[in-house]
Amino acid sequence: MLTRHLLTMLILLAFACPVHARSYDDIIESGTITIAVYSDFPPYSYLDEGEPAGIDIDVAKAVAQGLGVEPRWMWINADENLEDDLRQAIWKGHIITKQKADLMMRVPYDRKFSYGVDGYGLPRNEMVVMFGPYHREKWALLRNVEKTGGIETLAIFQYEKVAVEIDSLPGTFLGATLGGRLQPNLIHTNSIFDAVDKFKKGEVAAVAGMHSQLQWANPASDTATINATGLAAMSIKSWDIGMAVKQDYRQLAYAIEGVTEPMIQDGRMQAIFQKYQIVYLKPSIYQNVP
Repeated sequence: MLTRHLLTMLILLAFACPVHARSYDDIIESGTITIAVYSDFPPYSYLDEGEPAGIDIDVAKAVAQGLGVEPRWMWINADENLEDDLRQAIWKGHIITKQKADLMMRVPYDRKFSYGVDGYGLPRNEMVVMFGPYHREKWALLRNVEKTGGIETLAIFQYEKVAVEIDSLPGTFLGATLGGRLQPNLIHTNSIFDAVDKFKKGEVAAVAGMHSQLQWANPASDTATINATGLAAMSIKSWDIGMAVKQDYRQLAYAIEGVTEPMIQDGRMQAIFQKYQIVYLKPSIYQNVP
């Protein structure tokens, strides 16, 4: 009996109608927009007592309000790379439910990446449009100034421990710099927040990670600083964050930019970041940053 019920469920799932990404007109007519956000990813998107919260949630709510529709959330987990995330959220859908979002938040905005080609010379991201940068993220170091003695060069970590999230770019960089002499003092953790926990307990002298997440987890104080000093040689020091829609729906992208661009210019975007006690950095196109 159990096997029969299981088989019936699988058949129904196989023939279930997938939820497709939709055009601008369809979204306006329906009165709702489905927005993909990363799960458990503060301060950008997370659940606060069961309610969606975070910077990206607030920006997405403003987008929905600007379009005159209600937001619906599609929570996604980060995959191995951005191409996989875009495939899951925008153009192919969830491997089981086949659900697709109309809009995806927190997409690194880089024209070289957007128009990049694969090993066969074919476009890697032809199924999506990346657009609308709304802030700029950067790598930084959270330091305990009492442990480091105010020394801001990386050489101090030959003697003091520094925590990094496993498989992160700062971890790779710090492991290779200074001829690999920092490797014995590199502490790898499953998340940046695990690293900050070690920092708070005094187990490490510093944490390397995304500036916004370091600010969220441990605001700067008399005994702690957050800056990018020492990371100038990293291959990627900062990058713009934008959004993505399916390639066919550029009209939707234009309409969303019509909402977010005034927010950047008139200070409403900055106010969202201030709500979460995060320093707001405008995207490079608004501040002439290469």
